[in-house]
Parts: sequence; C-alpha cells; structure tokens
Amino acid sequence: MPTEQVSPPPGWRIGTLRGTPIYLGRSWPLLAVIILATFGPQVARVLPDLGAAAYLVAFVYVLLLLVSVLAHEAAHALTAQAFGHRVHRIVADLMGGHTTYQSETNTPARSALVAVSGPAANALLAGVAWLLLPGAYGDVPALLLGAFFYSNAFVAAFNLLPGLPLDGGFVLDALVWKLTGSRTTGLLVAGWCGRVLVVGVVAWFLLLPLLTGGSPDLVMVLWTALIGSFLWVGATSAIRSAQARRLVDRVHVAELLHPAVVLPAGATVADAAAAYGRDGAQVVAVADDRGVPVAVVDPRVVQQVPVHQQPQTPVSAVAAAQPDGWTMDLTPDAPVTTALERMAQLGSAVVLARTPDGRLGLLDAGEIEAAAARRA
Repeated sequence: MPTEQVSPPPGWRIGTLRGTPIYLGRSWPLLAVIILATFGPQVARVLPDLGAAAYLVAFVYVLLLLVSVLAHEAAHALTAQAFGHRVHRIVADLMGGHTTYQSETNTPARSALVAVSGPAANALLAGVAWLLLPGAYGDVPALLLGAFFYSNAFVAAFNLLPGLPLDGGFVLDALVWKLTGSRTTGLLVAGWCGRVLVVGVVAWFLLLPLLTGGSPDLVMVLWTALIGSFLWVGATSAIRSAQARRLVDRVHVAELLHPAVVLPAGATVADAAAAYGRDGAQVVAVADDRGVPVAVVDPRVVQQVPVHQQPQTPVSAVAAAQPDGWTMDLTPDAPVTTALERMAQLGSAVVLARTPDGRLGLLDAGEIEAAAARRA
C-alpha cells in the first residue's frame, strides 16, 4: 500500500516565484568552475592589466549567466501558471536549468507556448544588453555586457533547434502531437531529432574546422562534449519515455481502478475497518476539515490495531498522507498515462481518480507498470 512520499530537494533553495520554490542545483557549482576555468583566461588575454582580477570578472559573468538561466526558467513557470498548470519547482543546474510542472491538462498549443517562452526571455535579455552596450563605461562593463548579449542570443537561438531536450524539441513534439493526435508519437519524433542534432553539433563545431584545415581548441572540444552529451542523454531519455508511454497508453483506467470511499477527518480506525467492502470499496481515503482527500488508510496497519482500541483510535494514525494534487479527474476508458505522469511529478506512488459519475478510485504506479510490462 502507499506510503507518504518525500522527495529530497534538488539543491539549495534560493527563493520562490509565485509560490514555486527556486533551487540552485547541486551541480551548478561545477558549471561555475568550468566557466571560471574557460572564461577567466579569455578575460585575462583581452584585459591583461586586470591580472588575477580577471577571474573576479569571470565570476561576475557566472552570476549574470545564473540570472539568464533563472529568467529563462521563470518564463516557463509563469507561462505554465498562466495556463493553470501547477508548477512544482525551478532548478538551475549544470545543464542550465529545468522547470517541472503538472502537464496532464496540456494541449499542443499550450505546450509549445510554454516551451517558446524560455528562449523569448533570453532574446529579451539579449536585446536589453544590446541597447545598453553603447553606453557602457569602461572596458570591464563593456566586456560583461557583450558576453551577456552573446550568451543570451546564443541560448535563445540554440534552444529553438527542433530536438529534445531543447525547447525547440518541445515545440516539435507539440506540432507532431497536434498533427497526429498522439503525444507519444510527438515525443518519439522529437527524441530522434534530438539525436540528429547531436550529430549536427559535433559536425559543426569539431568536424567542420578539421575539414577546412583548422583545428578546434581545447575549450571548444570540452564545451562540444558537454553539450553533446547533454543532448544525447536527453534525446535518449525522450525516446525511451515514448516507448514506455506507448505500452502504458494501452492500459485503461477501468482495468486498474480500485473503488474507494472517503472518511471525514474525525473518523476512527473502526470506521475505516467497517468501510472496506462497503459498496465494493477496496480503498479507504481520509479527508481534511474541508472535505478534500489528503491521505490513504493502510489496511495492514488497521489490522495491527487491537479491535477494542479501534473505536478510540483516530483514522489519521493508520493513514499515509499524500501530496497536494494527488486527486485528478479521469474517465474509465482513458489511458492511465496521465495518471502515471502525475505520480512521477508528485513523487507519489498513487493517485485518487474521480470519474465523471462522481465515483472515486485509486490507481497504483506499480500496478500500472506491471500491466504495461505484460503488454510488451
């Protein structure tokens, strides 16, 4: 039976955006070191009078990049919120950043707009930097503004390339989804295009210089390897996700739905024991004072409570709390794919489904995965 799911934070919490926590990922310091090691010597060559202070300038550039990443992810989050999606977190990490949000009510158009908003934010920052450049006073501000402009312009353009895990890949995913009516097909096509992009990136930055008689420097090789590996892993993950999703799409809600009843917050263990089997109920959930289901009773714990103590023991003592958003509306003939996605987003093993006729039922991730595996 389900237990309370507590996902570890992805890093250090540094703020919130309209209730959404913002984290500095544990891998971000590694990116900072890489930038310091590559950009610091470049600053020293351009402005030799700075000496060791060139690395201080490089560190300021690291902070500016962090601002760019957070602006990019904030744009994703705010756009998702504007469509009514629940945004779980914003994270800046080694590969830039990511924003996770509840997307089972998504449409192709909404998905594309959420994806495009990130690069649009970087394009806006690049435009601001370009406007400020003529008025930059001093070599260091001009250098930083120039670097800020080029990095944001590059991120905006590169992110729109049509392949996952880039934002352009999500746009392609949405386009194929719209044309075919299948989100799984969109994910698969965008994933394979992501792999093609890796080949293109390597060819452009490494093979092309060799074919034209030049040779890429070590910094270019390192950045190409880092970006290429990131793209390949993300594209491969999308392809595998699409393949798994194709199996899950064949499983329908009605096949695995366990009928549930909901007890009020003041109920006892005796009430829970009596509820099993009532109207075919296989699961007992517990509501809060507002009547919203917030927990699931564990029948194994119910059996451990002596019968004479059950009328005095609150049901909360044998219930596992569930995260906000664990209830969702589903039709019996719908694929369980959206339910499994919700569980993954919440870090929960179950969701409580509400059917159009008002009935409640529990879906379990383990049972979904087992049913999908049987269809492989």
